[in-house]
Amino acid sequence: MFQLSSRWAPAALFALTAVALGGRAAAQQEAPPTVTIPYEVDSGPAENLLPSPQVVLSIPVIVEGAEWVRLYFDEVELAGDLFAGTGSILRLTALADGGIQELDVRHLAEWQNSSAYFNGDTVLVEVLAQPGTGMNRVRMRAVDYGLVPSFTETICGANDDRVLSNDPRSARILPIGCTGWLIDDCKQCFLTAGHCGGGVSVVQFNVPLSNSGGGLNQPSPDDQYAVDASSLQSNGGQGVGNDWAYFGAFANSNTGLTPAQAQGGTFNLVPPPSPSGNDIRITGYGTDNTPSTHNQVQQTHVGPLVTSTTTRVQYVTDTTGGNSGSPVIWEQTGQAVGIHTHGGCGDTGGQNSGTASTHPGLQAAMAAPQGICAAGFEFVQTPPDLVMPGTVTTLQVRTISAAMNPLFHFRLQGNAFSSVAMTPLGNDVYSASLPAVACGDDPEYYFSYDDVDCGTVTSPEGAPNAFFSIGVGVAVESLSDDFETDLGWTTSIGSASTGQWQRGVPVNDPNWVYDPTSDSDGSGSCWLTQNELGNTDIDGGSVSLISPVIDLSVAGSFVSYDYFLNLTVSDGVDRLLVQARNGLASWRTVTEHTETGGLQWRTQLLTTGDFLSAGVLLGNDVQLRFTANDSGTSSIVEAGLDAFFVGSVDCGLGTNYCVSGANGATIGVAGSVSFAANDLVLTSAGVPPNVNGLFFYGDLQTTVLLGNGLRCVDGSSGIFRLQPVTSSGPGGVISHSLDVLAPPLPGGQISPGSTWNFQLWFRDGASSDLTDAISITFTP
Repeated sequence: MFQLSSRWAPAALFALTAVALGGRAAAQQEAPPTVTIPYEVDSGPAENLLPSPQVVLSIPVIVEGAEWVRLYFDEVELAGDLFAGTGSILRLTALADGGIQELDVRHLAEWQNSSAYFNGDTVLVEVLAQPGTGMNRVRMRAVDYGLVPSFTETICGANDDRVLSNDPRSARILPIGCTGWLIDDCKQCFLTAGHCGGGVSVVQFNVPLSNSGGGLNQPSPDDQYAVDASSLQSNGGQGVGNDWAYFGAFANSNTGLTPAQAQGGTFNLVPPPSPSGNDIRITGYGTDNTPSTHNQVQQTHVGPLVTSTTTRVQYVTDTTGGNSGSPVIWEQTGQAVGIHTHGGCGDTGGQNSGTASTHPGLQAAMAAPQGICAAGFEFVQTPPDLVMPGTVTTLQVRTISAAMNPLFHFRLQGNAFSSVAMTPLGNDVYSASLPAVACGDDPEYYFSYDDVDCGTVTSPEGAPNAFFSIGVGVAVESLSDDFETDLGWTTSIGSASTGQWQRGVPVNDPNWVYDPTSDSDGSGSCWLTQNELGNTDIDGGSVSLISPVIDLSVAGSFVSYDYFLNLTVSDGVDRLLVQARNGLASWRTVTEHTETGGLQWRTQLLTTGDFLSAGVLLGNDVQLRFTANDSGTSSIVEAGLDAFFVGSVDCGLGTNYCVSGANGATIGVAGSVSFAANDLVLTSAGVPPNVNGLFFYGDLQTTVLLGNGLRCVDGSSGIFRLQPVTSSGPGGVISHSLDVLAPPLPGGQISPGSTWNFQLWFRDGASSDLTDAISITFTP
């Protein structure tokens, strides 16, 4: 016989205690009884060598007697190219009812390597592969399975007056066991109770009746949606009238429809009315055993509104555990006026409570949406932090919603942004190219498009005042730490009772789903907050990890690191704070991470400018401190650090000198300075569009006025022009492949060990202008 899981039983006990006491407001989440078990299966590699699509992997997952199951994967390798239509598909099929979920690599990331909920105790895991696309592999790590529940109530009076309903805007939230609902903001996202935020993972619509014992039956995978963890904003639940969460969900992996598109409606959110003569309807997924088939399926009831303030609404309307997060509906208009959060009714009276729609914190969150609620773009491939001089960089992004007129905006050397239309590649993917750049260009860019619901959307938000950037040059390493050995990091504990930093291989506890399953860089080890089995998150304070002394005295120094941060409450207090100091100076905040990344590792680059802006003097005695904090609310905070790298940016192929002319055009090189390789390419950027230019070189340096600029190259045997004259084209770029074996004249022969200076001269209206110059010493 199955036992109630330990993580469910205390919640039920608390709810029963609250009802027995009467009058005490009890939060009304009701997580369905669940057990998580390890389920470690490795399919091994498999590929499709036949000429047609084939199922290359098949794994039956069986948990005998389970009411329902949900699968968790350690790693899934799917061959092929998703955007070319050759990507493999992970197909999951429930034996009980034939429910199917299909996931590609993008959907797997959205579902954070987990599945929808499936009825019954058996799911067939398959990989469908296209011909000749490479190896596929599936490694499972755990399974959730459901048990028969028990029931708690906060009914207003002697009778439960709720009736079955089918409002398409209201959803069941699992695994926490709450209710969420669609609102009419620009991206049609969800509201729920703040104390439900830690368990917001999957939202379900069109929920069927439960079975005769009250065990949950799951809707079709077509009606289940993965929550975007980066969109979640919540105050964690801080009592009656101060308990809210706002989040979004990805489109369904089977249908491609967003929740609002599939359900066809949203709630209009308005201020609550005065109590006089107004009624409240609560529609949600509360527990019930009268009959048990109504357990945690959609039911509704109407009762009088008794309290209405800026932050609180209260009403005599029946609710039970599982109703937390339900819409508080003004019955006379059908509009939503709040979020149901707490039960307080009993047989002899009382009222149930919610957070008003006018709560200032809730309003602020909706005014600053994050993740999918903010629309925007996501990178198909992670853009480079550094590119070589002369490199054209192609960027690919996917729009999160239907986009019109996607534009790529870029600038060099801090000049005005230029805008170009992006190229559609299909599947909402677009590409654009950053022109060839030179050292000192400091390219910066952002994206924008017109959204049918939200107007103009930019990525990053706040553009053009906020933007992405790329360094030009090569990274010269001074320290690389994969944490396989101890290089002198130290730890300290603030007021936290648990969660101290520990170095090691992630324990990957299948019963604690908030830690990373592995390190970030593949070496094995990393730093994690209390890397042990069980509930090991930070509680009630902060823990700090301090680096050894590092050298940032070299020009162009930078620090990069990978970080893990899983937050169930995104309130700005629960965070990972990054500070630095030089010598024994005070710690200065360089950046702070306040948004959850779920189970994903993310990368951060800190430049010289970031440190200087924070007031950190750069030298050979700098330390960094990473502080993870828990505010003490009912929340989970797990943090990690890996792939710590300290280096500097060096163009490596030459030294720029002189000053660019009026146009600010620059010269750079790509390839190598090896005479034997003979693959050096001269390139320029910032040249006016569609003008002619010519590279020249010599063995001496000078400063002579020429046109609108300075000629900075001279020669003991003259100046040598590199033919042909070339147009800069619409992108304002001129390049020339240098052939060291074919000089224009004998005196210009390049040889190993020789140093030559190069510059570009180009037409500028009725006159001419020049780039800066570059000095190059050639190696054998």
